[in-house]
Amino acid sequence: MVQSRVEDLSPVVKKVSVELGPDRVKDALDRAYTGLSRTVKLKGYRAGHVPRRLVERYFADDVKKDVAQKLVAGSIHEALEEHKLEPVAPPRVENGDVKPGEPFKYVATVEVRPRVEPKDYIGLSAPKIEVNITDEAVEARLTELRRDQAMFVPVEGREVAELGDYAVAEYDGFVDGGPLRGAKRDNVLLELIPGSLLENKAEQLVGARVGETREIALTFPPDYAAADLRGKDARFQVKVKGLKKREEPALDDQFVQDLGGEAKTVDELRQKLREEMAAHEKERKQGEQREALLSALVEKNPIEAPPALVERNVDAMLQSMLEGFHRRGIDVRQLGLNVDRLRDDLRSRAALEVKGYLLLEVIAEKEAIEVTEEDLDKHLAKLAGELKQPVEKIRQAFRRQDSGDSLKGRMRQDKALAFLLEKANLT
Repeated sequence: MVQSRVEDLSPVVKKVSVELGPDRVKDALDRAYTGLSRTVKLKGYRAGHVPRRLVERYFADDVKKDVAQKLVAGSIHEALEEHKLEPVAPPRVENGDVKPGEPFKYVATVEVRPRVEPKDYIGLSAPKIEVNITDEAVEARLTELRRDQAMFVPVEGREVAELGDYAVAEYDGFVDGGPLRGAKRDNVLLELIPGSLLENKAEQLVGARVGETREIALTFPPDYAAADLRGKDARFQVKVKGLKKREEPALDDQFVQDLGGEAKTVDELRQKLREEMAAHEKERKQGEQREALLSALVEKNPIEAPPALVERNVDAMLQSMLEGFHRRGIDVRQLGLNVDRLRDDLRSRAALEVKGYLLLEVIAEKEAIEVTEEDLDKHLAKLAGELKQPVEKIRQAFRRQDSGDSLKGRMRQDKALAFLLEKANLT
């Protein structure tokens, strides 16, 4: 028999204390020792004929640890079902000791969804979506494209560095009176504008001649990626080996064609950029609108979010951010990101999303919002078009990953959100 009781640590965290009787412990130990006796080898005994007393003498600790894990695995679901608890994450278990002739006790900390009766979710306030891409914004994007396609060409007719130049340099760093490991670099391109050498900026080289060496001092920031360097003063010996300048291409049809896209003329590129910027701006404002709607919903229905779901959402947000850097060709290792601080920064928004989507689930239940097969087919068709893959291949991928129910759950939340938006007060 499984005896258990539940203690509320919070609306979403439960402490489940479980006790298994001595007979169940004895059966588990007997099975473990019998199985081990068949395979263990000890000098002077044939395999399968080692006396149990010797098996216990040499392997008791390992057997008891294994039995404890099996007793928990074989009983935790019984205890959860008895108290109608549905964990949102694997329970955290503190095992007791396995002792022959005594009950086995353990404690499981379980996170569950909060129980809530949603209210006041009709007429929530949210901003309207209005998108207006100005001519100035399009021209600024064209300038960025030209800057991205710029080439670095040698400076001719002078050997003295000027503000805005790029110096081809070699340098070595020193801290605490000795060399700074990993700081020796060659053929680095430094932009001669205000900023830190850590960002490849070196205004201190303005006025230097090619071949000249200058010392640049800096202090590592308090949140620098390498903890042992935070707040320390360093000196860098920087030698100017050459000077370069950025040369941007002219804005003409040839430039557009060199980009290799669908647009062939400057006017076509302007139109394409305007459409892309409008789509991006609409997506951004939809995100703001969704966040405002969820904030208003949570304000009307204060609930606690299970910590495990919040951390899982932080993981997903961080992964999405890193993938975005990768798609833009940014080497994350060069950014010196403080991941712990980044997680802290994301946690409040992650908690808001978790609370909002938990409320959307119960609103969907209350309003009888369901995802039909037609809804699923339309979603998969849209996804297939975005990925340029056959619909059936996308469908099979979800089946292989056994994530169909998860997809339907997200789609149901989205339909509930659309329902709230339809009933919202847009200002």
